[in-house]
Amino acid sequence: MNKINLVKVSLKEKSYNVIIGKNLLKRKRKKIFSTIYGAKRIFIITDNVIKKLHLKNFLKFIPNNFIVETIIIKPGEKSKQLKTVAQILNFLLKKNISRTDAIFTLGGGVIGDISGFVASTVLRGVRLIHFPTTLLAQVDSSVGGKTGVNTIHGKNLVGTFYQPKLVVCDIDFLSTLPKREILSGYAEVIKYSILSDREFFFWLKVKFNFDKIYKINDPNILQKVVKKSVFIKASLVTKDEKDVKNQRALLNFGHTYAHALEKCCNYSKKLLHGEAVSIGICMASRLSQILGFLPLYDCEEIKKLFITLGLPTDLYFVRNFQIRTGDMIKHMMYDKKVLNGKLNFILCKRIGKTFVYNKVDVNSIKKSINMSLTNL
Repeated sequence: MNKINLVKVSLKEKSYNVIIGKNLLKRKRKKIFSTIYGAKRIFIITDNVIKKLHLKNFLKFIPNNFIVETIIIKPGEKSKQLKTVAQILNFLLKKNISRTDAIFTLGGGVIGDISGFVASTVLRGVRLIHFPTTLLAQVDSSVGGKTGVNTIHGKNLVGTFYQPKLVVCDIDFLSTLPKREILSGYAEVIKYSILSDREFFFWLKVKFNFDKIYKINDPNILQKVVKKSVFIKASLVTKDEKDVKNQRALLNFGHTYAHALEKCCNYSKKLLHGEAVSIGICMASRLSQILGFLPLYDCEEIKKLFITLGLPTDLYFVRNFQIRTGDMIKHMMYDKKVLNGKLNFILCKRIGKTFVYNKVDVNSIKKSINMSLTNL
């Protein structure tokens, strides 16, 4: 049986573990439930898609001594709004949730973000365990304690910092993912390699240069990329939990563009978050090269890796939407990284080295976007 990996997110009294491996619901059952010692009820928050795929088996893993309530929401980014949060909160309060109870999230990034926000606010905080079911959620959104919902002004502009008690990254969940969802998760994996691990980047390049269709679903490769990505994220979160020291901000590499693009596309299912991140990272790399920070070779290598995996690298991918440079910039100005009217960009000096920069002129931003429009 394959090895179980453990990554600790060290935050003093708020520290917790991320466990990564196969068949964790069975192999780590005792560990999981020891984390919520004293709880009598478990509230599971999931969506219609995950309900069909995993809920039946998930319910079997919960001991009979717990009272279980299940909350089902619609899948997709459009559910990530305050209206959905209010509906969940009303359900929990009608059921007289107590602070000794626990919330289990079963789903991807949307479920994790909404449920984390709910857990942080109901009764000013109840215990939370994430069971991420997508690659993107396992490598990124389930770790670090950021919660949030979208508003008419932009993505994740309302939220909290609230750490879970445990994150269970069971690789078995990933076996039901469509290829497109797997690839969407790999966009965040590539991001981590660009942030701080050049060797990891070129390992990915070699690993997926041939037979990539088979390898992206390989459980051993998936476990390795989840472990590596979580380790990198945990190290940045440990240094800067509340995103105030320009350490954790590095995790937003490419996301200023990506969030604006998602807004321009009205959070359509035709553009997954990872696909937007892939395009956004290519734009941020291009901006880094325009400003003279990133060598052209590294900029091209970044683009090539996304292309190798079949991920989008420019706005041709969303050619059916009317993407205007002015609209992109307008939405970018609602980004959380705007300070004193200036955007804090995450730029790249070389693969494996990124930094925060707030002296980017508008013309350079326009150029980085316009270069992505040349094929339209």
